[in-house]
Amino acid sequence: MAPDPFADRGWHLELAWHSALETWNYNTSHESMHGLSAGLTYGLRSGLVLTARAPLYYVDQRGVDAMLFGVTAGVRGRVLRRGRVSVFLEADVGISESDTVTPPRGTRFNYLVLGGGGATVRLRHGLHLLASMRWAHVSNGGLAGRDRNPDIEAVGPQVGVLIGF
Repeated sequence: MAPDPFADRGWHLELAWHSALETWNYNTSHESMHGLSAGLTYGLRSGLVLTARAPLYYVDQRGVDAMLFGVTAGVRGRVLRRGRVSVFLEADVGISESDTVTPPRGTRFNYLVLGGGGATVRLRHGLHLLASMRWAHVSNGGLAGRDRNPDIEAVGPQVGVLIGF
């Protein structure tokens, strides 16, 4: 079992909840996103891990709401370690599909960019609390034309656990 979530060649299961409110708006509606994420992390070297996640978000669109499922890959790097606490920065990119257009006037297929910073706290050997502030960007990148490319720019807290194996 990997004792440190940033250990070289260490594997961890990540289970998290993210809730974010749109912070700036280039479309006609105002969205919020709330969802679960399951994923794996793998230590590329001490202090740097590769992440792979599958987020599932409920998107409140002030109209027809959506369920958005995505897959992302990214990196998480430790910037400070003090005792049981590690402070990190992270970034993920991926794709998503939703059951209705997301956001309104958009498309069902979208790109995802997620990032932020936070901390892990060792609760016991191989079990860590994860807490961060995450930014979420959802957009189709203009694939359906400029008039069908609204986006979601949301920020909010994420909490979860990392379980070493």
